[in-house]
Amino acid sequence: MRRGGDYEHAETPRTDWEWGKQFPELQTLLGGYFHQDFSRFYASHREALDDFLDANGSETIDEASKEIGSFLTSVEDDSELEQAAQILGLQVYPPENVPLRRWLRDILGILQHQRP
Repeated sequence: MRRGGDYEHAETPRTDWEWGKQFPELQTLLGGYFHQDFSRFYASHREALDDFLDANGSETIDEASKEIGSFLTSVEDDSELEQAAQILGLQVYPPENVPLRRWLRDILGILQHQRP
């Protein structure tokens, strides 16, 4: 939305572009590590997450952590959460028997414990 020539931040993004703009580090994490070729590169979800942690500095990890928290609070409905995660690049299911919301909370906890 535009207001007085400036972009007004919408609480919940409406377009794919807005999702990526609001959650760029989460998009990097999901799209860059949990993509369609996931099983060719990683033996587990944790291995992919460890690769993300090894490849990124503390500022990026901290921002990804903040974005996951914001993402989880801004998308309350689980079916909308799945759709939004797919828009951000998630192309694999969470680990077996773990709902998406729980898995993202688990990732958030891991990222928060990586802080120096």
